[in-house]
Amino acid sequence: MKRVTAITFLNYFVSGGLTLTIPLLLLNRNVDLAEIGVVISVLPLVFLLARLLFSALADQIGWSPLFALFNWPATFFSAVIYFLANSVPAFLVGKTVEGVKESAYWAVKRTAIFSLSPKHEEKEATRINAVIWVATAVGSAVAGIGIAYVGFSSTLGIMIVASAVIGIPAAMLWRTEKRDSKLRISRLMALLDPRGRDRVFWLVSVIMFFYSLATYPLVTLLLPAFMDQQLRYDYVSIGLAFMLYNLVASIVTFVTLKTSLGFGRVVVQSILALFATFLLAGSGFYFPALFLALAVTRGLGIGFFESIIAKVSKNRQTVSVDIGLLHVPTRFAEFASVLSAGFIAQFIGYEPVFAASGIFFAVFSVLSLYILKLR
Repeated sequence: MKRVTAITFLNYFVSGGLTLTIPLLLLNRNVDLAEIGVVISVLPLVFLLARLLFSALADQIGWSPLFALFNWPATFFSAVIYFLANSVPAFLVGKTVEGVKESAYWAVKRTAIFSLSPKHEEKEATRINAVIWVATAVGSAVAGIGIAYVGFSSTLGIMIVASAVIGIPAAMLWRTEKRDSKLRISRLMALLDPRGRDRVFWLVSVIMFFYSLATYPLVTLLLPAFMDQQLRYDYVSIGLAFMLYNLVASIVTFVTLKTSLGFGRVVVQSILALFATFLLAGSGFYFPALFLALAVTRGLGIGFFESIIAKVSKNRQTVSVDIGLLHVPTRFAEFASVLSAGFIAQFIGYEPVFAASGIFFAVFSVLSLYILKLR
C-alpha cells in the first residue's frame, strides 16, 4: 500500500495544483466563466469513456501496469500541454489528456486497495481519500503561492517535475499477475456489458450521481471563480484557502474512520451542507467559516461514498469494470453540472448553483444510509 499511497499523493499534488491554476490562468487571460466551464467539462467526458476501457483492461491483464503505462505519462504530458498552451483549444487538449490521467488512476485505485487490503477495504479506501485531500491541499498551496510569487509558467513547471517523479513508485508497483496477458477484444467488450448487475448496484450508481452534483462543480469551478471575481481574494489567499479546505476534509476523514455511518451523522452533515451553501453567495467576512464547513461535510460524506461502492463491488471478479460502470452517471453529472454551472453563475448568479449543491448533498446522504441499511 505504500507505493499506492505514494502514487496517490503525487497524482493529487499535481491535480490540486492544476485544479486551482487552470481556471485562474484562464480568468487571468480574460476567458469568461462560461468558456472555462466548457474547458473543464471535457475532463469528465474523457473520464467516462477512458475509465471503462482501462477498467476492462485491468480486469483482463491486471491492475498494476496501468499506473506506469497510462497514469504516469498522461499526468506528465497534461502538465506539459498546459505549460505550452496559449489558446482555449490548447487547454481543451490539456483537459483531454488530464482526463486520461484521472481515468487510468481511478480505474484501478480501488481495485488495488481491495487487492492489497483484504477485510479492510472500506476503511483503507476512505483513508486513501484522506491522502488525496492532504496532497490536494499541498498542491493548492504551492499553486497559490507559486502563481503569486513566480508566475503561472513556473508553477506549471513545478507540476511537470512532480509528474515525472510518479514514474518511480509506478515502476516499483508493477508486478506480474495471474491474468490473461493477451488482449482479447471480445473479452474486453464482454466485460463492459452492463447487464447482470442488480437493482441495488444501479441505485448506488444514482446515489453517486447526486454526490458528484454536490461537489464537483463547486470545487473545480465555482469556488475558485467566486473567490477571485466576487471576493477579490489574491492568488495566495485562494491557494491557502483550498489548502485549509482539503486539510480539514482529510482530518475529519481520519478522525471519523472508526465512527459509525448512522442516522445522526447523516443529519449533521446534511444540515451543515444546507446551511453553508444557502448562505455562501451572500457571505463576506464570514465566507471562510462557510467554506470550511463545506470541507467538514466533505470529510463526513466520503465514508458513505466509499462504503456504498465497496458494498456492491468488492466481492466481484470484475471489480474494476463494476466500479467504472457505477461511475457512468457520475461522469455525465460532472460534465453537465460544470457546463451549466458556469453559464448559470455568469448570467443569473451564484445563489442557485450553491444552494443546489447543498440539496444534492443532503439527498446523497439520506440515500446512502438507506443502502447501507439494506441486507
